[in-house]
Amino acid sequence: MSAPMLRAPQRTSRTWSLAGVLILLAGWQIAAMYLGPLLMATPLQALRALGGMLKNDGFWYHAGQSLGRIAIGVGLGCSIGFVLGVLAGHYARLRGLLEPLRWLLMAIPPVVVVVLAMLWFGLGSPMVIFITVLMMAPGMYVNTVKGMLLVDRQLIEMAHVYRYGPWLRLRHLYLPALAAPLTAALLIATAGGVRLVVMAEVLGAESGAGYAIANARSTFDSGELYAWVILILLLVAMLEFTLLQPIQRRLTQWQDSTPAKAGRP
Repeated sequence: MSAPMLRAPQRTSRTWSLAGVLILLAGWQIAAMYLGPLLMATPLQALRALGGMLKNDGFWYHAGQSLGRIAIGVGLGCSIGFVLGVLAGHYARLRGLLEPLRWLLMAIPPVVVVVLAMLWFGLGSPMVIFITVLMMAPGMYVNTVKGMLLVDRQLIEMAHVYRYGPWLRLRHLYLPALAAPLTAALLIATAGGVRLVVMAEVLGAESGAGYAIANARSTFDSGELYAWVILILLLVAMLEFTLLQPIQRRLTQWQDSTPAKAGRP
């Protein structure tokens, strides 16, 4: 009796992804028709509002403010989490020292962090960036530590025998082992970072996409509000397809070159 053959994971179907988008748009249209224009704009109304926003100088100012905060906050948060994760994966004492702080940051609600940051920094970019870094770093740290602990001990000993320096060990040993958890953490951190920045701007900023959304909500301009939602979704999609997926392919290209092992009868 032959052993069952494991099928290789298939790439995501573009056709079915497009079908999923169409289903979401249909659901949005139905919900907007049911709730009325005051509570929810239709996709067409949001697109019309988006066309008007693109001609407004204020739109570009708010969009630039949010993009800068996202780049700095997510970049710093992921970098800090990755560096601390690599070090904690090497040193058990440091890992134990950071564990209570990691648990605290992952357990505290983001709204509480927003309130405290508003008291400490006031309104503006420092507050938004501080919140983003504080909320992004723990997730990247946890994924990096888990990946470091799963590296084969024999490979680590071999790297020491051949006197690989820290950079060679990171490039040829740890990065390939961290590829899967690292790319997943980057995707989660990027999407979560965009949400955090917008939330912080809604609650306590004087510029940015979240500030514009808060203004649209206060004036019951549902078309502009959902136009900003569309732009945020497009930003996350652009970051994933133009930045995160190429990074993922780069980090995991060694897996694609490995011959697949099929089951034998």
